[in-house]
Amino acid sequence: MKKVEQDEMVRVVKGEEVKKIIEDNLKLRHKGALEEGNIIQNYDIDINSIFHSPMGGIKFKIYINNDEELYVFFTINKDRSSGKLVNDGGGNSAKFEKMITEEKSE
Repeated sequence: MKKVEQDEMVRVVKGEEVKKIIEDNLKLRHKGALEEGNIIQNYDIDINSIFHSPMGGIKFKIYINNDEELYVFFTINKDRSSGKLVNDGGGNSAKFEKMITEEKSE
């Protein structure tokens, strides 16, 4: 992939629209995420994980609480009718799933 295309994908993923998608998604996964005292304190985008999906969109991973074993991955796409970026799928690590599941059951 050309550097210009990669740079554009990085710019999109680091943008405000994707930031809102990430933060809304984390709050759906765990109530109170990113609030003081919550088990999900922060996240960092893994810039090296950003790539163009053959099925369309941009795929990337975020790390939770500075732990590379706690991660969530996303596919971001542009909605054809609105032109806005949307979360088009993803998942998370087993360690992250265990962390949020155990917290919910307590």
